[in-house]
Amino acid sequence: MDSVKLKVQERAFPSRGRARLHKSYLSQLGIKEGDDVEISLGEEAKPVVVAVFADTLVEEGHIRLSPEDIAAIGAAPGSSVIVTRRPPLADRVKTGAETTAEKVKGGAAQAAEKIRGGAPEAAGKVKESATQAAEKVKEGASQAAEKVKEGASVAKESIEKSTETVKKKLQDKDL
Repeated sequence: MDSVKLKVQERAFPSRGRARLHKSYLSQLGIKEGDDVEISLGEEAKPVVVAVFADTLVEEGHIRLSPEDIAAIGAAPGSSVIVTRRPPLADRVKTGAETTAEKVKGGAAQAAEKIRGGAPEAAGKVKESATQAAEKVKEGASQAAEKVKEGASVAKESIEKSTETVKKKLQDKDL
């Protein structure tokens, strides 16, 4: 059995996140002391996760919770709650992954339909954008080439002047 229905009692020494119940329920739920369980008012309600501890002083059919946990569940002392064994992490991850995979699969199918419908239009836009980009690159490359040419010309003149100066000095010294 994965779940039991129990009545809520407020703990005398409250400790948030911990529940006490009769030890017979541990075997019914298939859990050990210290394992986590989910407590909720019903299947549609969001569960609260607490660690369970066995206590022979707790009457059968009851679960003792802190006032904070009772409020988080949305219950009141004396009301009935459903206590469910929390699946292991691997199972929760597997279930979440399967759910996500289904959503992705559905989204991919929708995206494929949209792409099929808009592919010709998108191709035209891509071609136009690529042409514009090519023109800009060509223009930028030609400007860069001009600047490099100008820089090279200035560098050449500077080197030639320096070379002439060195030649004159060497001739004057007549080595």
